[in-house]
Amino acid sequence: MNLSHVPFSYFGSYLSISYQYEYNDSQKGLFIRSLHGKSKPHMDVLNLVPLRYGLPVEYEYTANYNFIKITFEEGEILICFDSESKLLIKGNGEGVGLRLDTKPLYNFEYNYLLGNEDKKYCIINSYKNLTKLLVFPSTGSIHLRQNVYIDQTGSMDKADNVSFVEILSNDDDEFLCVIQDIPTHILKPDWKEYSFTEAIKKVEHNFGEFCSKQLNVPHRYVNTILPAAYVTWSSIVRPDGYLRRYTMYASNHHFPGAWSWDHCFNAVALAGVDNDLAWDQMATLFDHQDPLGQIPGSVSDSTVRWNFTKPPVQGLFFSKMIKKMDFTEEQLKQAYDWVSKQINFYFSYKDSNEDGICEYHHGNDSGQDNSTVFASPVVIDSPDLTAFLIKAMEMLSDVAERLEMPEEKIYWDKKADDLTQLFCTYFVEEGLPVAKITETGLPIESNSLLPLMSLVIGNRLPEDIKNNLVSTLNSKRYLTEWGVATEAIDSPLYEDDAYWRGAIWGPTTLLLVDALEECGELNLAKEIADKYCRLTSENGFAENFNARTGEPLRDRSFAWTASSFLYLAAKLS
Repeated sequence: MNLSHVPFSYFGSYLSISYQYEYNDSQKGLFIRSLHGKSKPHMDVLNLVPLRYGLPVEYEYTANYNFIKITFEEGEILICFDSESKLLIKGNGEGVGLRLDTKPLYNFEYNYLLGNEDKKYCIINSYKNLTKLLVFPSTGSIHLRQNVYIDQTGSMDKADNVSFVEILSNDDDEFLCVIQDIPTHILKPDWKEYSFTEAIKKVEHNFGEFCSKQLNVPHRYVNTILPAAYVTWSSIVRPDGYLRRYTMYASNHHFPGAWSWDHCFNAVALAGVDNDLAWDQMATLFDHQDPLGQIPGSVSDSTVRWNFTKPPVQGLFFSKMIKKMDFTEEQLKQAYDWVSKQINFYFSYKDSNEDGICEYHHGNDSGQDNSTVFASPVVIDSPDLTAFLIKAMEMLSDVAERLEMPEEKIYWDKKADDLTQLFCTYFVEEGLPVAKITETGLPIESNSLLPLMSLVIGNRLPEDIKNNLVSTLNSKRYLTEWGVATEAIDSPLYEDDAYWRGAIWGPTTLLLVDALEECGELNLAKEIADKYCRLTSENGFAENFNARTGEPLRDRSFAWTASSFLYLAAKLS
């Protein structure tokens, strides 16, 4: 495992370990990072600095899914998880030690040496990421040393502060130490003997059990299951703060939080694998649905953000999940309640001119944040939004039938039919759906994939419009060696690395593969799914990929990318 790309973490944990190399020399190295809080620039809690006789040494590391091994002259340090809140650190070698350096911002990162002479322990208070860590020995195997210096100038700009704890080996030239993520108030050590060997066995069992549940994939992609499953498994954090259930974060590398459409792709990949966990991924955003029916744009343990809300794909994804897992009657009722409130929210508050067409107020609301559809700062009517609302109505109709609510089924069938008719008369220009300016109704010139995502209702559309959508997506303008670009390759606004202005993404790929399949375009659906699975098998689970070269871009450990692989590879088998 390259810890610069994929952090070392554990199911349920808010701790991860990454190797940082982007910074200056004083900021390079292995860092324990925190997934608490919402401050992406300040996830680093502790720099891990190996020591010999109290002095820093050059080191190398190797890592797999179970443990990290740090090696240097005459010594080694091993790290693994003992539980979702505890790391074990084992040192071997003459004079071996480890410095836990908080790299303080001003005087906010502080450590306290506590306890008595026989049982000393330390609490590290990391204000920058809302984290407290408890550091203590497995009985009798460690010596702790503290170093704290607060610059007396009092200047926040110039203060040169120091705060670190050193773990030093005992007379046997070894140590075993626990680092525990503790509640934001305080906790005392759980004094007992810990076993590094038993901890590794526990990790192997828990991760192995998760991997064993994954659905079958074609033989050529079997070796990709393990890294994909690790990205998703290790990105799940335990209930805490605003999170009421185990929640898969967008990434435990740079994106701590669950976003209001990312969660759907993670949920659908878990459906049929771990149904309870799949349900929780859908529910985690709806836990915060407001009285108007809106769900937040993102949620983490410490933050609920309402500035934007992503596209209402939840109804569509509940439909996908119902095909893969058995919903209880209670779950069907809950899903019906959530989605019906969400749809009513859109038509009540996202249709400002009351023409029956809902609007995106900003690119962030669409999920394709900087799509060229939003090149000008105007409110827009986008065909994909209307298509997602139609699919939600279809889901509500289906669930109403399952719950034996005939009047509600008739109601949603009619709403879906009427909105489909409006879609065709309003959005279609020269045989293709286009985005329009809400205020004027004028088409927006764009080569973005966003309007073409309305293929999700392809079976409802007249045959000529559906065929035009399929042929456009299948053209060399969009379909590359690696998959479907989010901006036409020949567009003057196309860029290799500009988020939604060209790059290939997992979520759009998954949506289009399913849409093509439902339209009967099985060969094209299979081709695109295979391109994506080959892309991720060769280049990992980046946030997105260069559409022309397949190069991985941005965050290299993105959960919905891995989830999309697991879903599509299973579909290929």
